[in-house]
Amino acid sequence: MSSTNRILSSDSGEETVVAPETLPWQQRADDDDETQAVASSPDGRFLKFNIEIGRGSFKTVYKGLDTETTVEVAWCELQTHRLSRSERNRFVEEVEMLKGLQHPNIAFFDSWKSTLRGHQGTILVTELMTSGTLKTYLRRFREMKLKLLQRWSFQILKGLQFLHTALPPILHRDLKCDNVFITGPTASVKIGDLGLATLKKASFAKSVIGTPEFMAPEMYDEKYDEGVDVYAFGMCILEMATSEYPYSECHNAAQIYRKVSSGTKPDSFFKVKVPELRQ
Repeated sequence: MSSTNRILSSDSGEETVVAPETLPWQQRADDDDETQAVASSPDGRFLKFNIEIGRGSFKTVYKGLDTETTVEVAWCELQTHRLSRSERNRFVEEVEMLKGLQHPNIAFFDSWKSTLRGHQGTILVTELMTSGTLKTYLRRFREMKLKLLQRWSFQILKGLQFLHTALPPILHRDLKCDNVFITGPTASVKIGDLGLATLKKASFAKSVIGTPEFMAPEMYDEKYDEGVDVYAFGMCILEMATSEYPYSECHNAAQIYRKVSSGTKPDSFFKVKVPELRQ
């Protein structure tokens, strides 16, 4: 028995072993483990901590730190070894385009190749969004005030304009409220999940890039331009205005495709009460 365990005796004479309390020095040791950097970027600017904050089918996200600004960041490890060589090269090329993009409404910092659990992988460093996504906000408050909708929509548009006027133009291809993040005490919004569209396509090779409810009809033909992001932005506004997912009346992607390709609007469109907003 550990010397730190305590034995309590009851009136009946029975003895009970009680787990030891966490002593102050032990708590400090645990804290030190969490605040000790376990990895860094090639240039030493970004640090990774052993604190997992998110996980997906092909990525794990840890808390990190930008040593230049002392701002916390999200350190995202992508398992790109699952891709073919051509898919991996294309993904790396697209991520390289994003490096160095600095804009108040874009959440992306840096990227580099790395060995993850014995396999070739990619690290993405983005801003750590402390207030969740636009999607979680809508779930929490249901009805968004018109002034807030206008302010956030304008910020999303500024981020899109920045991407679309880059040389060459950068298309997001999976814009939706789940990929728009709210950050900081000023509650500004930033477009996130940049550079992941190609990886998503490769992970689900038989699907078309994007989320069906937010995909413009021309995306199904794989012949499209920046307009697909503007279409998706319109669907974001619709969700913000109604707190409903577009085409939620549909039960599968095939039903959504039929409606989109025929120009049929989502049922939620007819729930928009403000005439100017509907227009």
